[in-house]
Amino acid sequence: MRQALAQSAPIRNEVAKLLRIAGELSFAQLLNHQGVHLEKLSDRADQRTGKPLYSLQVTKAARATAIVEGDILVLLDVEPDHEKAYR
Repeated sequence: MRQALAQSAPIRNEVAKLLRIAGELSFAQLLNHQGVHLEKLSDRADQRTGKPLYSLQVTKAARATAIVEGDILVLLDVEPDHEKAYR
């Protein structure tokens, strides 16, 4: 979360919006939400837990990565550069 707060104001605002949406919807609903663009990164997993990583659109350029704990989305990282988010 510290990294999300260190981003520029537009990215911080969009992260806050994303978290509000995520807090209101189930994981299944998030998968189908057109504004969130939640997608499983098929070739990546969290190093600590081994759980699959997911990407969420924050802005056109910025992406967040997350894991899923039951029906809870755990935000791990916010990357302002879309290309770096997938490395």
